[in-house]
Amino acid sequence: MADNHVPAADDGNRSDLDSVQSLADFARACDRLRAGRSYAALAKTARPWPLPPATLSNLINAKTTPTRDTVITFLIACGLDGEAQRPWLAAWERVATAHQPRPAGAVRVRQARPRLLGVHAAIQIPGVAGELPPYVPRDLDADLRADLTAAATEGGFVLLMGGSSVGKTRALHEAVSDVLPEWWLLHPADTRAITAHAEASTPRTVLWLDELQRYLNPAGGLPVAVMQQVINDGTVVVATLWPDEYSMRTARPRAGQPDPYANDRELLGLTRLIEVPETFSRDEQRRANSLVGTDPRIRIALDTTDAGFTQVLAAGPALIQRWEHAPAADCYGKALITAALDAHRVGAHQPVTSEFLEAAAPAYLTPAQQATAPRDWFDYALTYATAPVHGAAACLTPVPARMGVIAGYVTADYLRQQARRTRRTAALPDLVWQILVTHHHPDDSRRLAYNAKRRGQPEHAIALYQRAAATSSDPHVNVYLAETMVSQGRVVEALQALHDSAATGDGAARQLTDMLDRQGRLEELRDRAAHGDKYAASKLAAALARQGRADELRDRAAAGDEHAAGWLAEALEKQCRVEEALQVLRVRAATGKQYRAVELADSLVRHGRIGEALQVLRDRAATGDEHAARWLADMLAEQGRVDELRDRAATGDEHAARRLADMLAEQGRVDELRDRAATGDEHAARRLADVVVDALAEQGRVDELRDRAATGDEHAARQLACVLAMDGLVDEALQVLRSPALLHALRQQAGTDEFAAGMLHDVLAKRGQFDVDKAVQILNDHSAAQVESDARVLTQGGKGDVDRALQILRRYHFTVDEYAAHLLHDVLAERAHIAKALQALRDRAAAGDEDAALQLSRVLVEDGHVDEALLVLRDSAATGKRGSAAIRLAKMLAEQGHVDEALLVLRDRDATGHSHAAISLDDLLAEHGRVDELRDRAITGHEHAARLLVNSLAKQGRIDELRHEVAAGTLYAAEALAALSEQADQDSV
Repeated sequence: MADNHVPAADDGNRSDLDSVQSLADFARACDRLRAGRSYAALAKTARPWPLPPATLSNLINAKTTPTRDTVITFLIACGLDGEAQRPWLAAWERVATAHQPRPAGAVRVRQARPRLLGVHAAIQIPGVAGELPPYVPRDLDADLRADLTAAATEGGFVLLMGGSSVGKTRALHEAVSDVLPEWWLLHPADTRAITAHAEASTPRTVLWLDELQRYLNPAGGLPVAVMQQVINDGTVVVATLWPDEYSMRTARPRAGQPDPYANDRELLGLTRLIEVPETFSRDEQRRANSLVGTDPRIRIALDTTDAGFTQVLAAGPALIQRWEHAPAADCYGKALITAALDAHRVGAHQPVTSEFLEAAAPAYLTPAQQATAPRDWFDYALTYATAPVHGAAACLTPVPARMGVIAGYVTADYLRQQARRTRRTAALPDLVWQILVTHHHPDDSRRLAYNAKRRGQPEHAIALYQRAAATSSDPHVNVYLAETMVSQGRVVEALQALHDSAATGDGAARQLTDMLDRQGRLEELRDRAAHGDKYAASKLAAALARQGRADELRDRAAAGDEHAAGWLAEALEKQCRVEEALQVLRVRAATGKQYRAVELADSLVRHGRIGEALQVLRDRAATGDEHAARWLADMLAEQGRVDELRDRAATGDEHAARRLADMLAEQGRVDELRDRAATGDEHAARRLADVVVDALAEQGRVDELRDRAATGDEHAARQLACVLAMDGLVDEALQVLRSPALLHALRQQAGTDEFAAGMLHDVLAKRGQFDVDKAVQILNDHSAAQVESDARVLTQGGKGDVDRALQILRRYHFTVDEYAAHLLHDVLAERAHIAKALQALRDRAAAGDEDAALQLSRVLVEDGHVDEALLVLRDSAATGKRGSAAIRLAKMLAEQGHVDEALLVLRDRDATGHSHAAISLDDLLAEHGRVDELRDRAITGHEHAARLLVNSLAKQGRIDELRHEVAAGTLYAAEALAALSEQADQDSV
C-alpha cells in the first residue's frame, strides 16, 4: 500500500534525456523515473491501456523496444502528462528509429541550425547574444502543426506562402522541430539532390525546400513526378514561397499561349498551403509583448511602426535605407545595388557577376559622378553594397564558385521585393540590356528574353533568344525567337531560325510550316511536302485551294496526295463539276482507308445517286470495313429496303440485324420479330420484348408488367411506373423507379433525369391528391437519377413541402440555386406558402447553410426587403466557406452605392485564396475606375487585374501610362500600346 503514496516523479529533467541514444539508456532513465514504485502500483494507475508486469519488466530491463502506447501509459502511471511527456517520447523515438538508415548529408531535425536553413539573422544590439530572439507564436502555428502531423502519417507537402521577411522560415523551423524532432532533415542543394533522394528514399525524413523558386527556376525545374514519388514514399516536404511567385506559377495562360508553368502549377497543387501575413495580428502582438523582457530586440521591433515585426528583426528597413538613401559619397555602391536589383527584376535570377556590376553601374550614375569617380571606385562600392546591416543581412551577398572564389552576388530578398514595387515602371537603361545580353547565366537567357519582349525591347529579346537557342535544348526557344523576329519584319531570319530548329526533329517543324503558310511561301511548302512532311502537304493543299489552283491540286492528287485530292473534290463540287469531283473521291476511296468510301457515298447521296452510294458501301463493307457496314445498314433502313437488310442480317451482319429489328418493331410486324427471336437474334428478341411491354402497358396489365420488371427488364419497369403513376399509386411508382436494376440501367443512359422528372411531374401535376406525408416517408434513400422528380413530387398536391424539397436538392447539388429559386417563386407564391418557406430558409441560413442564405436573399430582394437581405448575406459571408455569399453581398452593396464596403468584402475573401472573389474584386475595381488598386494587384501577379488595367488605360487613351506598364513588363501592355499607337497613326492620316 505504501507504494501508492510515493510522490509523482519530476518531469525527467534530472535525467539527461538528450543523452539517451540506446535502448539501455532509455531503460535506465525509465527505472529512475518510476522512483521505486512496484509493478503492481504502476499497473493500478496506468491508463488508457493496461500495463502488465511482463510489459514493465521488458521496459525496465531493456529486453525489447517498447511501443509508443506502452511508453505513454508508463509515463502517465509515473505522473507525467501533456507537455511533460514530450522529451521522453522524443528520446523513445530516437531509440526506436536508431536502426533506420540516415540520408547522406542529413541531420536530426532537433540538431538543425536555423540560420543554415534560411532563417534570417536578426538585428544585433550591444549586450545581446544569440543569432535569434525568442520565437513569437503565430496564429498559423496550430494549422501548420496539424498539417505536419497529417503529412507525417503518409507523406505530404506543406507550403508556407508569404512575402519576404514575414517569418515563414522561422515559423516552419519551429513547427517541424516541435512535431518531428527526431526525424532526419535533408536540405538539398539543387533538383539533382531531390531526384537522388526520390530514387533512394529513407523513412522518417523531412525534405527542406526553403525559397522553393530556387528549385523551380533552373532549366528543367523540379518535375512533378519526382515530388509525387517523394511524397508517396512517406517523406514530409516543407517549403516557402513568395506570393507573386505562387500567383505567376498557378495562373493559367490564355488559350493558344505557351504554358511554361504547367509543371509548377501541378506541383503546387500537391501542397497543403498556409499563408503567412505581412504584419502581426493583435494576438501575435500581445504574445510578442509578453516576451519583451526576454530580449530587447523584440521591443525594438514592436516600437518600429513603418515595417512589420519580422521585417524589422530581419533588418529590412535598414537595408532599404542603405539602398535608397545612400550618402552622396556612396552613390557608386547604390549604383551596384540598383543594377543588381534591376537585373533580377527583368529575369536574371542567378547571381550577377562582378563584371556585370562594373559594366552596368555607369547607367545609374550622372556624368559628373562618372567623371569624378576615384580609381578604386568599384572596390569601394562593392564594400558598401556587401556590408552587413545590423549584423544581419547585406544588400548584396557573395556566392562562392569554390573555396576563395566568388561566382557572383545575390540581393537581399526583402530588398528585392521592395524594388519590384518601387521600380516596376522604371525602364531598364539600354546599356544594362546590352550588358545583360553578354553577362548573364545561361539558365536566365529565356527568362530575360521573355521580359525584354514584354517590356518593348524586341531587339534585345532577339539577341537573348539567340543566346538561349545556342545553349538550350528547349524546342520552343526558336519558336519564340522566330515570332519576335517576325514582329520586327525580319521574316527571312525567322524562317532560318525555324529551319535550323526543325532540322533537329523537334517541335519547331509545325511552327515552321505554319509560318511558311502565313507568308505564302508555296515553294518551300512544296519542298517540305516532297520530303514527307504530311502537315506541310495539308497546308500546301489548302493554300492551293484558296488560290483556285485546281490544275496543281489535280496533279498532286494524281501523284497520291490525299490532302490535295480532298481539297480538289471540294473545289470541283463548288464549281458544280460533280462528275469530276466524284471521280476524285472514287480514287480516294480506292486507297482503302477508313471513311473514304463513306465520304464518297455521302457525296453521291447529296446528288441523289442513292443506288451508286449503296453499291459503294456494299463493296467496302465486303472487305470488312465496319464503318461502311454501319452506314450501309442505316441507309438501307432509311430507304426502307427490308429485304436487303434481312439478307445481310442472315450473313451475320450485326448492324443490319439491329436496324432490321428496329424497322420491324416500328412497323408492328410482331410475328416476324418473334420468328427472328426464336432463331437466336438478340436484337429481335430485345425489340420484341419492348413491343410486348408496350402492349401490356396499353392494356393496363400491371401484374405482368411487375413480373417483367422484377427480372430486371428496364423498359417494363419504366412502363410499370408510368401506369402506376397514372392510376394514382405514386408511392409504388417511386419505389419501382428506385429498384437497383433500373437505377443501374438509368445511370448508363443519357436523359435519365428528364424521363423520371418529366413523367412524374406531368402525371402528378394533374392529380395533386396523393398523400405527401406518406411520400416523404418513402424518400429516405435517394439516387441522383431521381432527385429532381422527388423534389417535384414534394411540391405538388396542395401541401408544398418545399423545405424537404430544398433539402433533397442541396444534398445532391442538383442545380440547387436556380431550381430552388424557381420553386419558391412559381410554386410557393401560387399556394400562399411563402411565409413558411422564408422561415425555413431563415432557420437554415442561421445554421450556416450558405445555399439557403443565397436563396433567402433573392426572395427578400424580390419582396423589397433589401436591408434584411444584406444582413443575411453579411452573416453568411462571415462564416461561409464557399464564398458565394460574400460575392453576392459585394454585388448587392455595389448596386446600393456602398462600393468601399463591397471592395472590403471581396478583399477579405480574396485573401483566403478564393479565385472567383479575386475576379469579382478586379471587375469592381475596373468598373469604378480604381486604376491604382488594379495596378497594385497586377504587380502581385493577378492576370485578370493586369488585363483590366491595360484595357482601362487603352480605352482612356492614356498612352504615357501604358508605356510605363510596358516598361514594367505588365501582361498585355505591349500589345495594347501597339494597337493604340497604330490607331493614333491612322487617325492622324
